[in-house]
Amino acid sequence: MKRHKFLASFIPAYAFWLSTLAFAQQNQPVEQVVFRTLNGVPMHEISVQKYADSEFIIKLDGIVDERVWMEVPAFDNMIVTVPFTGLPGKYPTEIRMAATDKGMYVSAVMYQPNESLVRRLSSRDQFMDRDVFGFTMDTSGQGLFAYFFMIALGDSVVDGKVLPERRYENDWDGPWIGRSAEFEGGWSVEMFLPWSMFNIPKGEGPRDIGFAASRHVSMLNQRYQWPGHSYSTTQFVSALNNFVVDGVQPKKQFSIIPYVSGVQDSARELTDLRLGVDMNWKPSTLFELTASLNPDFGAVEADDVVLNLTALETFFPEKRLFFLEGNEVFATTPRASSGSAHREISNEDYASTSRRAFVADFLPSPISLLNTRRIGGTANQVSPATDVELNRGERNVPTDLLGAVKFTGSLENFRYGILAAAEDDVNWRGTDGLGKAVDVIADGREFTVVRLLYEKSQGDRIGVGYLGTLASGALYDAKVHGLDMHYGPASGNLSADIQLLTSDVAGLSGHGGILDVRYTSSSSMQHKLELDYFDDSVDVNDLGFLRRNNYRGAQYVWSYARSESGKLVKGMRGTVVLRHQTNLTAGQVIDSGIYWRQKIELPGRNTIRSLIAYLPEHYQDLDSRGNGAYRADSRAFWSLLWSTDASRMFSFSSGIGRFQEDLGGWSTRASAGVTARFTDSLYLDFDMKYTQRRGWLVHQGQRNFGAYEGIDWQPSVDLNWFVAAGHQLRFSLQWAGVRMSEQGFYAIPETDGDLVAATRSRPDYDFTVSLLTTQIRYRWEIAPLTDLFIVYNRGNKLPFRHRDEFSDLFSDTFRDPIVDTLIAKLRYRFGN
Repeated sequence: MKRHKFLASFIPAYAFWLSTLAFAQQNQPVEQVVFRTLNGVPMHEISVQKYADSEFIIKLDGIVDERVWMEVPAFDNMIVTVPFTGLPGKYPTEIRMAATDKGMYVSAVMYQPNESLVRRLSSRDQFMDRDVFGFTMDTSGQGLFAYFFMIALGDSVVDGKVLPERRYENDWDGPWIGRSAEFEGGWSVEMFLPWSMFNIPKGEGPRDIGFAASRHVSMLNQRYQWPGHSYSTTQFVSALNNFVVDGVQPKKQFSIIPYVSGVQDSARELTDLRLGVDMNWKPSTLFELTASLNPDFGAVEADDVVLNLTALETFFPEKRLFFLEGNEVFATTPRASSGSAHREISNEDYASTSRRAFVADFLPSPISLLNTRRIGGTANQVSPATDVELNRGERNVPTDLLGAVKFTGSLENFRYGILAAAEDDVNWRGTDGLGKAVDVIADGREFTVVRLLYEKSQGDRIGVGYLGTLASGALYDAKVHGLDMHYGPASGNLSADIQLLTSDVAGLSGHGGILDVRYTSSSSMQHKLELDYFDDSVDVNDLGFLRRNNYRGAQYVWSYARSESGKLVKGMRGTVVLRHQTNLTAGQVIDSGIYWRQKIELPGRNTIRSLIAYLPEHYQDLDSRGNGAYRADSRAFWSLLWSTDASRMFSFSSGIGRFQEDLGGWSTRASAGVTARFTDSLYLDFDMKYTQRRGWLVHQGQRNFGAYEGIDWQPSVDLNWFVAAGHQLRFSLQWAGVRMSEQGFYAIPETDGDLVAATRSRPDYDFTVSLLTTQIRYRWEIAPLTDLFIVYNRGNKLPFRHRDEFSDLFSDTFRDPIVDTLIAKLRYRFGN
C-alpha cells in the first residue's frame, strides 16, 4: 500500500510518542471488571475520566500523539466476530476514551503492516471493503437504542442508529468529527462526539453509558469487536459494555441551517430560486424542535429505475434529511422498515467481502403506518376536468412543501413525537378538448402524525405505543390509529411484536393487524412466526405503506448461520420460509410457497447466493384492477449468484436463474456486473440484467390479459471520483428497455377461475417500455450538515410503442425528457 508522503515527517515523533504511551500504560493501572456475560462473552465496565475543556486539548487529525492522551488508559479486548472464532484479533488495537463538558473523545491506534492497509474513499454512509474503525454508544444506558459512528482509513464516515436489537439504520447524520492517519506500522483514528447531538436523560452523579468498539481488517476479511458477540447473537443493544463517567449532563442544542437553491427545469420550462431555513432546538431531552420553512427537497438523490406493470405499488425509501432525523421514534415494529423486513427474511449480513450483489426476489415490502415519502410526493387528491389531458409526466411531479415541523422528546420511560407538514398548491399542466393549454390547480394536502411510546428495558423489555396519522386533502380526509405492543424477556431468546390498526378514509372504515414472534434456540438458529390480517376496507396509504389489503396469512421463517473452517466452505447462512395467504372476500389462496435462501462463503473471498422456491397453484386477484381473479398454475423458481473478491482492483458478479410464469411457461434471467477500483478514490460499477420472458401476463384493460414473449434489458452505470474526502463527483445511469410480442389473448371468466381465450379488438397488443434515470452530481461536504450540491437530472418514460428496436428505445429516452433539471444548492449549518 502506498504511504502518504505528508506523514513521513511525523513518523519519528509519532513512534516516540507511541513508545512513551506504551511505557505510561505499563505503569498505570487499568481498571475493568466483567459485570455480565452472554453466551460466554464478557462485557466490561470501565471508568472514563472527565476533563475540563481547557485540560483536554488536541489537534483532531487522527494522529494520537498529544501528551494528554498519555493520561488515558488504553484497552484491547477485541475479539474476532466475523467469522466468529471467539479469539483475540491478530493485530493489536489500543482504544482510548475521554470525556469533557462538550463531548466524548475516542481514539484508536491499530497496528498492522502498512502494505496490507486498504484505503478507499466513498460518500457518507456507504459500506464497502476497506479498513474501518467503529464506535457505538447507548447514552441512555437502558438498551433502547444506540448511536454508531464509523471512520474508514481516508476519512470516509458512516453513522446512524441501532434499534433493538440489531436494526441498523444509517439514515441519521450527526454533527461529529472523525479523522484518520497512517503511521509506520499501522493506522489510527480520532473522534469527537459532542454531547449535544445525543439524547441523554437527566440524572445526577456518575452516569452509565453503553458502548462497543469494532474494527474491520480488510486484508484478513475479519471483523473485530468488543464485546465479542457473534453476529447471530440475539442481543446487541442491550448487551453492550458499560463505561461510568461523572458530571455529564444533557446539553442544549441549537442549530440553524439556511439554504439557497436554484433550479432550471427545462422539461417544464421553469426557473425557480428558493430561500429557506431548517432549524433544530433542543433545550433538554424533554423537548426537541426541528422545523423547516419553505423547505427545498430537490432531487439531489435519485431513485432506482423499477419496471413494475402490476397493480402492486413499489416502495421507495426516504432520502430527505429532515424526515430521516429522529424518525426512529415513529417506527412501530421491525416490519415498518424495509431494511429490517428484508434482513429477517434473507438472514443476509450484507458483508462487503465479495462484490455487493444480492438475490432480491420475493422479499417483502414494509408494513408501515408512516411513509414520509407521501409528504411532498405525487398528488392524489386532484380531479382534472374530463376533457383535460395532462402533459406526459405531470402526475409524477413532486409537490412543493410550504413547511414542516417535528417535535420529539422523552421523559423517563416515555418517548413522543409530533410531525406536521403542509403542501403548496398543486399545479399540473395539460390541454383541453380544443387543444388549448390549461393549468390544473388544486389545494395541497396537510399531514399530522402523533406518536407516544412507553418502554421499559430493565429486566424484561416491555413496550406499548400509539401512532395516529391524519392526511387532509381537497377531496377527503384519511385517518389511521395504531396500537403497538412489544415484549422480550431479559434472556433475549424470545420477542413478540403486535401492531393493531384502524383506518377511516372518506368515511370508509377498516381494520387489521400483525403479530410477530421470534424464538432463538441457539446462537446459530432462529425461528419466527408472522401472522397478518387486513380486511378489504383498511387503507393506510395516504400516509403509510401497505402493499395490499383483503387478506389473512401466516409465514414461518427458519434462519440459520454457521462458521466453517474447512477448505471448501468458510461460512454458511440462510433461511427457509413457508408462506400462505388467502383473501377474505372469496377465500381464495392468493400467495403460497416455500423458499430456501442460502449464502455460502468460499475461500478466496468468493460468495455464492442461491434461492430455490416452489409456489403452488393460487389466484391472482389484484392485477385485473378489480375485474375478478384468475387461477395461476403452480410454479418453480431458482436463482444462483456468484460474487468475487471485493478487495481486488476488479471484482465481478454473475447470475443465472429460471422461473415459471402464471401459465407455466419458463422464463430465463441472467446478470453480470463488475466493480473497477482504479484508485482508492476512483471506481466504476457496471451491471447488466437480461430477462427472456415466455408467457408473461400483462393486464390489457377490464378482464383481459395478454401473454407475452420478449426481452427485458436493464443496464446501470455508477462512476464515482472523490477529489478528496468530502468532494464527490458522480455519474449514474439506469435504463430499462422492454420489447414484448403478444402470443395469446385471454379473459377472466365471470365466476373467476382459469383464463379463457378472448377476442382481440385489434390485431395484436405488442408493446415496448423505456425508462431512464441519469444524474451527474457534485457534492462538497464542507462540514457536518454543511454541503454544496450541483446536480443535473435527466429522466424519461416513453409512451408504449407498438414495435421498436432497443437502440431506438434507448436513444429516444434522451429526447424530450420529462425530467430535465439543473440544481445548485448550498446549505450551511450554524450552531453549537
